[in-house]
Amino acid sequence: MLLHHLNSVEHYWKFFQQDFECGLIKDIRIRKGQKIPGKPKDNVYAIIEYAHHNSVPRSMRVASKKKSTVLGNRIRIYKAGTRTIVFVRPQKRRM
Repeated sequence: MLLHHLNSVEHYWKFFQQDFECGLIKDIRIRKGQKIPGKPKDNVYAIIEYAHHNSVPRSMRVASKKKSTVLGNRIRIYKAGTRTIVFVRPQKRRM
Protein backbone atom coordinates (compact mmCIF):
# COMPACT_ATOMS: atom_id res chain seq x y z
CA MET A 1 0.00 0.00 0.00
CA LEU A 2 1.48 3.33 -1.06
CA LEU A 3 0.94 6.28 1.24
CA HIS A 4 0.18 9.63 -0.28
CA HIS A 5 2.88 12.03 0.95
CA LEU A 6 0.73 15.14 0.42
CA ASN A 7 -1.22 14.57 3.60
CA SER A 8 0.46 17.46 5.40
CA VAL A 9 -1.42 20.73 5.92
CA GLU A 10 1.80 22.73 5.54
CA HIS A 11 2.25 21.68 1.89
CA TYR A 12 -1.18 22.97 0.91
CA TRP A 13 -0.84 26.13 3.00
CA LYS A 14 2.50 26.96 1.37
CA PHE A 15 1.17 26.24 -2.13
CA PHE A 16 -2.03 28.32 -1.92
CA GLN A 17 -1.08 31.09 0.50
CA GLN A 18 2.65 31.68 0.01
CA ASP A 19 3.55 30.50 -3.50
CA PHE A 20 0.50 31.70 -5.45
CA GLU A 21 -1.00 34.21 -2.96
CA CYS A 22 -4.55 32.95 -3.44
CA GLY A 23 -5.70 34.48 -0.17
CA LEU A 24 -5.86 34.03 3.58
CA ILE A 25 -6.65 30.43 4.51
CA LYS A 26 -8.93 29.87 7.50
CA ASP A 27 -8.85 26.08 7.64
CA ILE A 28 -7.44 23.06 5.81
CA ARG A 29 -8.96 19.62 6.36
CA ILE A 30 -7.39 16.51 4.87
CA ARG A 31 -9.57 13.45 4.35
CA LYS A 32 -9.04 9.98 2.94
CA GLY A 33 -11.66 8.52 0.59
CA GLN A 34 -12.40 5.01 -0.56
CA LYS A 35 -9.73 3.03 -2.39
CA ILE A 36 -10.26 3.22 -6.15
CA PRO A 37 -9.57 -0.04 -8.01
CA GLY A 38 -6.68 0.20 -10.45
CA LYS A 39 -5.10 3.25 -8.78
CA PRO A 40 -1.85 2.69 -6.88
CA LYS A 41 -2.19 5.71 -4.55
CA ASP A 42 -4.69 6.36 -1.80
CA ASN A 43 -7.64 8.65 -2.49
CA VAL A 44 -6.58 11.66 -0.38
CA TYR A 45 -8.19 15.06 -0.71
CA ALA A 46 -8.02 18.41 1.05
CA ILE A 47 -10.80 20.89 1.78
CA ILE A 48 -9.48 24.44 1.94
CA GLU A 49 -11.58 27.21 3.47
CA TYR A 50 -10.68 30.79 2.62
CA ALA A 51 -11.35 33.92 4.68
CA HIS A 52 -12.65 35.85 1.65
CA HIS A 53 -14.77 34.67 -1.28
CA ASN A 54 -12.46 36.37 -3.83
CA SER A 55 -9.76 33.81 -3.02
CA VAL A 56 -11.67 31.04 -4.78
CA PRO A 57 -11.27 32.45 -8.33
CA ARG A 58 -7.59 33.00 -7.62
CA SER A 59 -7.08 29.34 -6.79
CA MET A 60 -9.13 28.32 -9.82
CA ARG A 61 -6.82 30.49 -11.97
CA VAL A 62 -3.86 28.44 -10.72
CA ALA A 63 -5.64 25.31 -11.94
CA SER A 64 -6.43 26.83 -15.34
CA LYS A 65 -2.77 27.76 -15.90
CA LYS A 66 -1.78 24.15 -15.14
CA LYS A 67 0.56 25.19 -12.34
CA SER A 68 -1.02 22.92 -9.74
CA THR A 69 1.99 20.80 -8.82
CA VAL A 70 2.91 20.14 -5.19
CA LEU A 71 6.12 18.22 -4.43
CA GLY A 72 6.25 16.99 -8.02
CA ASN A 73 2.69 15.61 -7.93
CA ARG A 74 -0.13 17.12 -9.95
CA ILE A 75 -3.13 18.05 -7.86
CA ARG A 76 -6.63 18.75 -9.10
CA ILE A 77 -8.43 21.87 -7.89
CA TYR A 78 -12.22 22.06 -7.84
CA LYS A 79 -14.65 24.56 -6.44
CA ALA A 80 -16.98 23.11 -3.82
CA GLY A 81 -20.37 22.14 -5.22
CA THR A 82 -19.23 21.54 -8.81
CA ARG A 83 -20.26 17.88 -8.72
CA THR A 84 -16.90 16.42 -9.55
CA ILE A 85 -16.57 12.70 -10.16
CA VAL A 86 -17.42 10.49 -7.21
CA PHE A 87 -16.60 6.80 -7.33
CA VAL A 88 -19.52 4.68 -6.12
CA ARG A 89 -19.34 0.92 -5.96
CA PRO A 90 -22.11 -0.88 -7.80
CA GLN A 91 -24.64 -2.31 -5.39
CA LYS A 92 -26.25 -5.71 -5.62
CA ARG A 93 -29.95 -5.69 -6.41
CA ARG A 94 -32.33 -6.78 -3.72
CA MET A 95 -34.90 -9.38 -4.59
